[in-house]
Amino acid sequence: MQITKKLKLIWLLLLLVAVVAIQPQHTTSAVQHYHRPTLLIHGLAAGSATYDHFVARAERTDRGQYALTARITPQNKVHLLGHWDPNDPHPLIKVVFVDNMASWQRNAVWLNHLLHVLKNKYNIRSFDAVAHSRGNLDLLMAYGQQHPLELKRAVLVSVPANGALGRGDELGANRILKDGQPKLERPAYHDLVHLRPTFPPGVHVLNIMGNDGNGTHSDGRVTNVSSRSLKPALGTRLASYHNLVVHGRFATHHTIIRRNAKVQRAAMNFLWH
Repeated sequence: MQITKKLKLIWLLLLLVAVVAIQPQHTTSAVQHYHRPTLLIHGLAAGSATYDHFVARAERTDRGQYALTARITPQNKVHLLGHWDPNDPHPLIKVVFVDNMASWQRNAVWLNHLLHVLKNKYNIRSFDAVAHSRGNLDLLMAYGQQHPLELKRAVLVSVPANGALGRGDELGANRILKDGQPKLERPAYHDLVHLRPTFPPGVHVLNIMGNDGNGTHSDGRVTNVSSRSLKPALGTRLASYHNLVVHGRFATHHTIIRRNAKVQRAAMNFLWH
């Protein structure tokens, strides 16, 4: 009887050791490590279709892979649609503001909420971004106010850093002075300058702007002067900064990110060099 009790005790001890040994392996295998995503942020009154051709080109050339569409409601609820494969080296996430007419201050709050969600759900620590038009202000405001994730590289297309035509800017009214500062400072520019002390250093930026060939030095919506005003506003906080001006048929405001192959190639080369 005593031997039987000893055998039972030995078996219980062996079982306990086995459970303790197995438990850390189980926990480790459950943790997924996702690659740094690229967020695709649309502009005012736009939506997920803004980046359809960009995503198609990325997948066709094996440069990037569509992962998710993140829909953010006016109630600050995030709905993630799609499947993010942790093995994808360059996952693409479309960011869609359901209320696509909200202010850039409001969009910045929503965007930071999304960054928190992605950090907590996918255990990531950094991201890249492509933004178009007013989406640039959403991104820059969000990152200057909070930074739950570190922004590494940003492709900013048609940045209305100092206003847009019909929204505070006029053709030929502004210019960059010899000291590098814009002659006129619109509300968007003031907001960016106000962010400068809190804007985290270290972001690499490619600033792409269009010249539609009509002699306006604009893409028909945002002047090149307005886009170039990004440098005096935040340039001292950026790790690197490059301008790219594209010309011709697909250099207009609504086609430059949707249809311009040169812009798409330049963006991918900059992001995934």
